[in-house]
Amino acid sequence: MLFDKPLREHPPFLQLLLLLMLCLMTGGLFAYLALSTAHWLGDYDVTSILSGLPTDPATVPLIWYLQGLSALGAFVVPGLIFAYYWDFEKPFEPLGLDAAKNPKTYLLTALMMLVSIPLVYGIYALNQKMALPAGWESLEESWKAQEERAAATIGLLLGTPGSLARLLNLLILVLLPAFGEELIFRGLFQRIFHQASRNHHLAIWTSAILFSAIHLQWYGFLPRMMLGAGFGYLVVWSGSLFPAIFGHLLNNGMALLGEHAAQKGWFPGGEDWLMQLPLWTTLLSALLTALLLWAYYRLKPKHAF
Repeated sequence: MLFDKPLREHPPFLQLLLLLMLCLMTGGLFAYLALSTAHWLGDYDVTSILSGLPTDPATVPLIWYLQGLSALGAFVVPGLIFAYYWDFEKPFEPLGLDAAKNPKTYLLTALMMLVSIPLVYGIYALNQKMALPAGWESLEESWKAQEERAAATIGLLLGTPGSLARLLNLLILVLLPAFGEELIFRGLFQRIFHQASRNHHLAIWTSAILFSAIHLQWYGFLPRMMLGAGFGYLVVWSGSLFPAIFGHLLNNGMALLGEHAAQKGWFPGGEDWLMQLPLWTTLLSALLTALLLWAYYRLKPKHAF
């Protein structure tokens, strides 16, 4: 029987299939609930809002609502359900609740996220220059349109004034993705891939590629994949998901803070300035990030993953 033993004892392929099905089912259910109850927030033309470039501040409550339920349905809820049934005797074991209590773990994570900024944007700049082969122009154009829509959505949400708006942006754009995506990709997919391959590196990079691909944003694929791999090593070396959640949270928070600063004119160059940093800053950033990763590895507890 399927549920007569913990999920961890089933073959990895079956675990993977069950997790994918669960994500699709809860994601579809929450999407249906969001769309069918959108009228509670106002008289919106949801179809045109979802297909067009978001520019109308009046649509912000709807965007918050849709994005929040999407994150819950696609990542948080299925991740918690799967993690609970991972082991009947140790529910939520993939979270590593008893690990990564060393404060140095989180200090090093924060320093890594800070010093890796030039490296991430250097890789981002390289990704921006990559083009698809001839004959793929329509796909490339659709990807560009999707990137523009995502950027416009973030800009619209961050441009909404008020303390409540800032709190909702923090919750929906920073906290929910950080927890939900790390739970699914590093907590569960990475564990399943490791069970299948018995190779930490293969599991880390496979889940990082999947993590980046699921965002459907080609022009940010490489830096997102590298960040995903970095978070994967934090999980393996600490035995806990929380350093990766913390790092993901800082990454999202710094990105939103930078966008907000650019909107306010405090940081006029924005991402364009960061992508034009001299090569030596990228190389220095890579060196410092590697040294901090090494220091993090040296803290590895005996009960690491």
